[in-house]
Amino acid sequence: MSGVSVPQAKSIPQAKKRTVRLETLPLSTHKRAQIDEALRSYRDAKDRFLVELAPVGMWSFLDSKRDFRDAMKKADVYPQDVNVHLVDQAAFDAVDTWVRHIESVLAIENVKAKIHKHYRDNEMQQHFAYTCLTRYAWIGEITQGRVPAINLKALVGLGEKERAQVVRYLHRVLRKALSKHKNPRAHAMRSMALDETLYTTFTTTAIPKNHTCNPEDRRCRQSHLRQYVKIIGAKTNARIALPLVGVSRVSGDIRLVAEKGSKCATVHVVYGIKAPEKATGPIDAIDWGVTEVCTDSKGHKHGISLGEILEEFSEKNNATGKVRGKLHARTRSLRKVNTGSKKARRIARNNLGHKKQARRRERAQASVRTLSGQATKEVIYGEGNRTRARGKVPQDPTQRPRLLATEDLSHLRGKAKSKKMSRICSTWMRSENEGRMVVHTSIGGVDAKTVNAAYTSQTCPEPTCGYVSSDNRQGDTFHCRNPYWDCNWQGDADHVAATNLKSRLTDRQISVFTAYTEVKVILDERFRSRKESRVGARIVLQGITGNGVQGACVEDGATAHGRTPSKPRRRKPVVEGGNVFDATDSQSPEHTVCTGETQRLESENRRIPRNA
Repeated sequence: MSGVSVPQAKSIPQAKKRTVRLETLPLSTHKRAQIDEALRSYRDAKDRFLVELAPVGMWSFLDSKRDFRDAMKKADVYPQDVNVHLVDQAAFDAVDTWVRHIESVLAIENVKAKIHKHYRDNEMQQHFAYTCLTRYAWIGEITQGRVPAINLKALVGLGEKERAQVVRYLHRVLRKALSKHKNPRAHAMRSMALDETLYTTFTTTAIPKNHTCNPEDRRCRQSHLRQYVKIIGAKTNARIALPLVGVSRVSGDIRLVAEKGSKCATVHVVYGIKAPEKATGPIDAIDWGVTEVCTDSKGHKHGISLGEILEEFSEKNNATGKVRGKLHARTRSLRKVNTGSKKARRIARNNLGHKKQARRRERAQASVRTLSGQATKEVIYGEGNRTRARGKVPQDPTQRPRLLATEDLSHLRGKAKSKKMSRICSTWMRSENEGRMVVHTSIGGVDAKTVNAAYTSQTCPEPTCGYVSSDNRQGDTFHCRNPYWDCNWQGDADHVAATNLKSRLTDRQISVFTAYTEVKVILDERFRSRKESRVGARIVLQGITGNGVQGACVEDGATAHGRTPSKPRRRKPVVEGGNVFDATDSQSPEHTVCTGETQRLESENRRIPRNA
């Protein structure tokens, strides 16, 4: 390959976009058959092109869709009885599918991270390795063992020997990464991409015959407008008119999606989003949950009916599964006696179908999606703003958090403490929550940062305590069980987790990649340092209330915030050479100085010996 001069890339901000799904009305049998024929032709052509792109020598076409289209036409790969424009779109879609496949392999196998680690001492070789991954033609050459000819001013000092060394390393890494993943193929017959030349839109006025309004009235006509999208078919000059629900703006490239067994189809349209003004509100953090969608660092819970939806669906699914299991066992026993048992066929036909289960699952998932969207909008745009309609979203950027800390839920694995909780967690749509949050943080101009969530719901949020223990959390309630001094912090466990997530934003020791075992060691070391600094100080027996404020002793042994002091408990000895507490020490109000000057109590937090 001849030398290619690559200009220096400039960082151009990409325009933000979003995809909107426009549903069609129920289609007739004839139109559905036409759509299925077009989808089948599109699928077959795309699968043929995917096979043609499998050899790494063909990856030079991944940098230019039109060159690949022209090459396939010259090679006589195009089918003869299908609309040529539909096949063109299948060729372009095949190129996009291979590009996404290669990018996903590079991301899953951490190829760039391996390059950074391998060449961290040689910046020029590292730069050359990164440059080799910027074009798919170069990736194909490296996979074949050839050195791509790359001319960059920054790489003038890199000799041929050093380049060959980098290519040999990349050859091993790429071949190993690509061998772990199957080549993409087109098996499903469910969608096809269309550019703006392959469809048209028009509207009509469909007024029912028995309607009493005046057809000449403009409002009457607008209320009965019907929009159609007329898409290309499998045969030449065959167009299919699809009626849409409502009237929307349809322009640019679209994608038609028609699920198997559904009478309706959806048209996916991509809209550009106006760049929002940067949010300047206070920093916030959220903790995802299964009883509610999320809880923010201010203690507000959003989407509180999530737990009811998940529990209702999981319990119904469990009850149905038990009955279906018995019926499956019954049919197996009948077929052992008689292979062609009519009763077994009748049970399987009438009682072991999947349509009702699928409809129930779709209803539950739709409810969860709606609730997740409402909760996400409340977090980003403010309380009560569940829609982005005019006048309902605060345009003042000070009302939106400038930085939002979230936890990563994609790596959650394993079983829960009970079978019921495992069933609920299996229906918990974590990716839906994260997807909605990504969309609305982008729309609202909010910076979202993922932080390490290890032990956030088991760590006391009081800065002077920080005790970590699984005993601190009991269900949704947090109660600090610090055995060395009476912290006694109480509150909602999800609020505690959100507060600790917010503090992780500025924590330099705990990053998002820190293992949970290392996080536990760091937190224990911090608590040990605080404990050592308190040796010789007077223990404050009055606890800290649920909102983290030191409470003063009032009448009847209750604090100023309404919390009743905990029962007397046996003190554990202080390690590191400290004085040992008397076993009769208690936390009853008689041993507490009744004062409201909390700051003075903290500053005079000195431990008084017994014989003082």
